[in-house]
Amino acid sequence: MTEPQTTSTGILAAMYGAVRALQLYPAENDVVRHALAEVKNVADQILKQEGGLSVWVAGSYMFVNDLQVRLDLQDYATLAAFRELLRGHGVGRLEVDPKADAEDWQKALAMLAAEPSPGQPPLEALLDRMEAAGISRISVGPPAPMFEGSDAEKTTEAARRTYSRSVKVARETMEGLVLGKAIGARRAERAVLTVVDQVLQEPATMLGMLTLRDFDDHSYVHSVNVSILSVALGDYLGLNREQLFELGFAALFHDIGKVLIPPAVLNKMGWLNDEEWRLVSQHPDFGLLMLFNAEGFEELPYRGMLAVYEHHMKPDLSGYPRVIRRRRQGLFARIIALTEAYDAAISNYSKQFLPCSPDEAIRQLREAEAGAYDPVITRAFVNMMGIFPVATLVILDTGEMGVVVAPNPNPKALSRPLVRIIANADGERVGNGPIRDLTEMDPDTGRYSRSIARSTDPARYGINISDHVA
Repeated sequence: MTEPQTTSTGILAAMYGAVRALQLYPAENDVVRHALAEVKNVADQILKQEGGLSVWVAGSYMFVNDLQVRLDLQDYATLAAFRELLRGHGVGRLEVDPKADAEDWQKALAMLAAEPSPGQPPLEALLDRMEAAGISRISVGPPAPMFEGSDAEKTTEAARRTYSRSVKVARETMEGLVLGKAIGARRAERAVLTVVDQVLQEPATMLGMLTLRDFDDHSYVHSVNVSILSVALGDYLGLNREQLFELGFAALFHDIGKVLIPPAVLNKMGWLNDEEWRLVSQHPDFGLLMLFNAEGFEELPYRGMLAVYEHHMKPDLSGYPRVIRRRRQGLFARIIALTEAYDAAISNYSKQFLPCSPDEAIRQLREAEAGAYDPVITRAFVNMMGIFPVATLVILDTGEMGVVVAPNPNPKALSRPLVRIIANADGERVGNGPIRDLTEMDPDTGRYSRSIARSTDPARYGINISDHVA
């Protein structure tokens, strides 16, 4: 079976190839016929496997049937050009009926090959031409409202709203459970879907929200952080939107069973005694039972419930709850176990340890004892986050100080993220200065223009990291 990512890339490349052919040659030319046949062939594969075909443009991202298409270096130019072509026509989505034939494809792609009509909104003009041509099995529409406007300030504000709303939902849900109220399933589901869409649109911006310290109860913040990290990692691993929702829901409520544990035990400073530990280690059991008894779901989220139960088991099953029969810890649980450990390390959620820097947390995960975390998922997480994750404060070899705002898009440059300069070489603060790609080379010396000398503690300099990434 063809890999989904390969097929998704293939349909976009084939469509752009056919558009370019129609721009250069008449419709009866062999080059055009071959290009259109390739589009029909790949589209039919997707329609047969998945039952539908839709293409979405969301900011700088592209999706095929809810799967984000990764623009690798080898196909970046082609796919980016096709993305801009769609945006030039005002197209945010393109949907294909399973009955679409070769003539439908030729007419629709010919419309995209033409220049937008002057004096009329481009999408409106395109829709008029498609209607006049009798094209009904291939339809186009505007971008989803949540993706409109790529202004960085608007994106950050949207991410803040999503984060705050998610914390509020987590707090009200769990406090309600303490009082015997039912889970507000629909509201929780909407909150998770918003997190998923926001992560798919701007993953680095959402990861920057982990630095916010505007909330009092760290347990709710921890739940939201784990949900964001888990969705981002799930997307990196190639999960589709439905799977990301289930994963995000499980991550948001992975510790829901702790509402049944006395606060004096949960908030105890120092080590727990045997009885206290026995009680805390039962929270996965409590969580599973609570979700089984929850009201408001059209269908119980079984995969999410299983992840709530399994997230402390460990891949070698040496964790808890103890198992009687051999089993394999589920994928969602393995993801949540890792993202929970990372957030606990960088935040003051844990009462046992002081928080550490993001790069130190990554180092701890890489050096964790065998069996603690899934090694493949750990490697994927490190590749996604980079050696210096978002929100790491760094000193550069130029003397400048900066904050990591995104991992480098080049997967081979894990130690060379994108850094926002916040202080120049003389130590003068420059606010939110320019963003520098640490793979940039000095043309005179042939060496990197900047490299990270070391990470450092923001508290030492009185820096609030969220001012620069969130």
